[in-house]
Amino acid sequence: MKALKWLIVALLAGCAAAPPTVYYRMAALPGPVHESAPVSIAVRGIGLPGYLAQTGIARPAGAYQFASYANALWAEPLGDMLQSVMVQDLAQVLPDATVTASGGAVAAAPGVLVEINILRFDPDPDGQILLLAQVAVKTGPERTVCATRALQSSATPDAGVTGIVAAMSGLWAGAAGQVADMVENCPSP
Repeated sequence: MKALKWLIVALLAGCAAAPPTVYYRMAALPGPVHESAPVSIAVRGIGLPGYLAQTGIARPAGAYQFASYANALWAEPLGDMLQSVMVQDLAQVLPDATVTASGGAVAAAPGVLVEINILRFDPDPDGQILLLAQVAVKTGPERTVCATRALQSSATPDAGVTGIVAAMSGLWAGAAGQVADMVENCPSP
């Protein structure tokens, strides 16, 4: 009888409600407007390291560890979201440009192609969000490299997952401003 009692207790404990899953997305943020010639810009799919290509949102962990929140997930694959938000951010800071996502439903031969490779975009052990990326801007039909740059920035997020996502959105908007500078300094295709 005692064994049956413990079995019932164990089953009931297993039925306890798990915390609900919450889905997050980064937001496009306004930045300083750049005056540029009307140009068509395509943002290629964002390259991500494998450890970031998952649904979980990264949280601070040890120097050699990666951890993510159990019930806080990205609303879509991170690479797709970064591409979409970069398109939105660039469209805001380069209002005379037509900015699209390469490989999207709208296809046109762009005069400028933006390529971004993320090396790191997650919290360090102290909770600082680090963005390390490589950017190339290519122009013309031959896709001549006009500019390359390594981007490095960091931000201290507010507490919690929402704070991390907000800090990442701010860092990504800052990256868009740097990409806009690169586009602005390239000769017109």
